[in-house]
Amino acid sequence: MSEDVHALAGAYALGALSDESERQAFEGHLARCEVCAEEVGGLLATSAVLGRAVSLPPPIALRERVLGTIGATPQESAPGPVAPVSTTARPRPIGRRRFAVAVLAAASAAVLAGSGALVYQSKERSDRANATDRAIAAVMSSTDARATTMPVTGGGTALLVASPEQRRAVIVVHYLRALPGSRTYELWMMGPSQVRAAGLLRPDHLGHYGARLLTVPSGADRVGLTVEPAGGSAQPTTAPIAVLTI
Repeated sequence: MSEDVHALAGAYALGALSDESERQAFEGHLARCEVCAEEVGGLLATSAVLGRAVSLPPPIALRERVLGTIGATPQESAPGPVAPVSTTARPRPIGRRRFAVAVLAAASAAVLAGSGALVYQSKERSDRANATDRAIAAVMSSTDARATTMPVTGGGTALLVASPEQRRAVIVVHYLRALPGSRTYELWMMGPSQVRAAGLLRPDHLGHYGARLLTVPSGADRVGLTVEPAGGSAQPTTAPIAVLTI
């Protein structure tokens, strides 16, 4: 584990901690450190929404114009000496303002994706994706948004951003352990008197889960995550590996 454990928050959120023991040690720290929990939460929210967008290849004509401009543009002289930068990382407080900035950045990215600037799909699929992106942006940028970050039993982290006003929530999971084909992750809306299935969580071809938009039914005050048979279950058959308050 790094001497400055707080400095691992960014690498963890980006999936760059390849050492299993270091990742597990950081997750143990994450459960006790509010500073790292807020930083990881904000970064996860941003990266998950950005991950929904697929960039378009530039038109050939644009490439030709750029190359032509480069050839005709005088080059700047080399810059002068650059002052040395300290390589000593220091933990610093990261409060709700920083988390809000990260969430708003994610919301802005979602709006751009929804506008068609970044997303390219068939029209029918694009319309559905755009509506989801806008709904995710609305939750993340709402004035009443509440965020909860917690480690998942068995490995990984879950982030939930909920808007009680909208009766919606966005969940982002990260670093979940791979399951055999006979098992899957399932989400649940949980309340004092009822538990309702809220959909399966399956990774894409890169192993990413992305951001999932949830509608919060009346009486639900928590979101749970369990491991279930591949087709899902009508009611949980295992103990939750994460429970987040809405």
